[in-house]
Amino acid sequence: PHDSAEAHVSGGALYADDLAEASDLLHLAFGQSPVAHGTIRAIDLSAVRAAPGVVAVFTAADIPGHNDVSPVAGDDRLFADGEVVCVGQALFVVAATSATAARRAARLATLDIKQRPAFVTIAQAREAGSLIEATQRMARGDADAALERAPHRLTGSLELGGQEHFYLEGQVALATPGEDGQVHILSSTQHPSEVQHLVAEMLEISHADVTVEVRR
Repeated sequence: PHDSAEAHVSGGALYADDLAEASDLLHLAFGQSPVAHGTIRAIDLSAVRAAPGVVAVFTAADIPGHNDVSPVAGDDRLFADGEVVCVGQALFVVAATSATAARRAARLATLDIKQRPAFVTIAQAREAGSLIEATQRMARGDADAALERAPHRLTGSLELGGQEHFYLEGQVALATPGEDGQVHILSSTQHPSEVQHLVAEMLEISHADVTVEVRR
């Protein structure tokens, strides 16, 4: 049996939402882009900051280190800066006294985003030459020659709606500040060391000052 199986099926496993909340805990909610691709001309957060329960609002300008949460390519910003590249991309985050207050406040931003063409299918991206990375070719044998000899051929296309990792796990974290700028993070992630490094680089602190705990 899996080492976590008994706690999972018995209800004994503790997740982030099961932990007792500190009396001064703040809840976060992201303000998100309503468009798939566009240039950010202005964001007015005055109504967000004035909303009930709001303690702080943070944007890309408030990040002391690297505005990047990508695992490899350095191309995934925590907060959009200058442009948005997908619906739901984070523009800012609200810290408030309750989850409800944070979510309500996050909807109050006034956004001025000039929409630009968006490639929402593989066909559109290929036609525009928009590639994730340089083209790679992997081959074994002579496929062209084998197809030429084939007595039967079928052609067609297939489209799928699945998106890698979008359904894998809940997105939740609990950050607790410690002494001398240290931070402890309880995170739902498969890669605690990656979270540790990204948080440290974003906050411009030593990696040793960030502890990431992953229960399951």
